[in-house]
Amino acid sequence: MLRARGITIVGSYNVGLFLKGQRLPATGETIVADSFVEGAGGKGSNQAITAAKFGAPTTFVGRIGADSYGRYALDLYRRLGISTDLITVDESTHSGISIILIDSVGRNMISVALGANLHLSPADLDRALPTIKRSFAVGYQLENDLDTVLYGLRISREAGTRTYLDPAPATPLPDNIYPCVDVIKPNETEASTLTGIDVRDAASAAAAGAWFVERGVGAAIVTLGAAGAVLVRDGQSRHYPAPPVQAVDTTGAGDIFSGAFLASLSAGKALDEAIVFANAAAALSTERIGVVESIPEPEAVARLLQARPANWRTTAKPQSSD
Repeated sequence: MLRARGITIVGSYNVGLFLKGQRLPATGETIVADSFVEGAGGKGSNQAITAAKFGAPTTFVGRIGADSYGRYALDLYRRLGISTDLITVDESTHSGISIILIDSVGRNMISVALGANLHLSPADLDRALPTIKRSFAVGYQLENDLDTVLYGLRISREAGTRTYLDPAPATPLPDNIYPCVDVIKPNETEASTLTGIDVRDAASAAAAGAWFVERGVGAAIVTLGAAGAVLVRDGQSRHYPAPPVQAVDTTGAGDIFSGAFLASLSAGKALDEAIVFANAAAALSTERIGVVESIPEPEAVARLLQARPANWRTTAKPQSSD
């Protein structure tokens, strides 16, 4: 288990309803699923739970509905040792809900009703500011009101706390927010949406990463699913291949990457080490259905890292200025 400094995650909680079948339905088509699983979800919640499971003292800042899903979330956080002091129970709406369809090779389609997540406000972040100031890092995503997220990034920067942004679901961001971000972590689809660069491989991921850095981000990590991740910073790009696994469900792998990465950094690991650790944690998570249920044990990640083959190595090169 990692020994880490405090992490604050500002974000979303959505209960996940998972239906797994042989294939994904076409438009207007009804198909019969083979199995159903219900579990905790939401990008912020997933990241907070992962960080806590990997040993980081974790606080979650968010809103949930006054319903059975919200009560379950609070109970889960308390059992995991996640601070719930800055979670607001919103009587006016429902907890967030995600419906996830998964095919036989792990591809997915997701629809989300954000509910209480959209009511998270700057006032909630003002209340959280003392905790943010004490934190090693604070993580954000884009499943809450965008203006609230932007406000949070700005006050976190002013407080001198490291900031991490997982820009999902991708939406255009103002250029003046990028200097408030120490690390941004889009996947290939999100990077393509935000930069206009068609991200398909390590080279195009490096180009997209450079786009973020040119706008003031400290470091960009573009994740590529089974192809791993590309880091861009200080005029260089580095590709980190992912370990080969037998994926059955890729849902939430990016969130598990984020939580594992932040926990590793807060435990004093170097950026390179944290990416390798997060790659391994995310890869292992795809071998099981669900998100929280698929977070691997720290010992499993350690075993995978110890057994990594010679061809699972990073490659680096200077970032072109073209």
